[in-house]
Amino acid sequence: MKSVLRGLCLLTVLYLAGCASLGAHRDSVRVTVSNIEVVEATLMEQLYRVTLRIQNRADRPLSVSGGSFDLELNGRDFASGVSAQAVEIPAFSDAQIDVRMVSSVFGIVRLVQGFQDRDGQPLSYRISGTLATDGLVGVGFEESGDIALPREPGSGTQSL
Repeated sequence: MKSVLRGLCLLTVLYLAGCASLGAHRDSVRVTVSNIEVVEATLMEQLYRVTLRIQNRADRPLSVSGGSFDLELNGRDFASGVSAQAVEIPAFSDAQIDVRMVSSVFGIVRLVQGFQDRDGQPLSYRISGTLATDGLVGVGFEESGDIALPREPGSGTQSL
């Protein structure tokens, strides 16, 4: 009976240590939006090339084999996409990947509304998703930031 209890205790400790290391790995990755380009636009959907920067803040290399991504602009769902692009990111380094993201006609309407509602404020974004890595589970992430849009020359207001 004692050996069974010892075995269960050992398994519990190993399980908790594994969960703790997953949390540490999650905090060691940061994903930010570097660029958004329109690739194709139709009446029903728009296709974008979104360049993401992945920072590896850990002391070991990170192998990424792809991922899934959701993008919000000004607090509204905008686009989603997946990528099978593989990248090896050395310790304490970063790399960029391009992700094809799709937005419906409602996404572009939300974007235009966001531009109208901003009153000179920067455009805010939130990117979330999961990176497929060589670990047991993917690494989830969620980052947010602001995009300062250029001002129109000769005016004190920003425009598109």
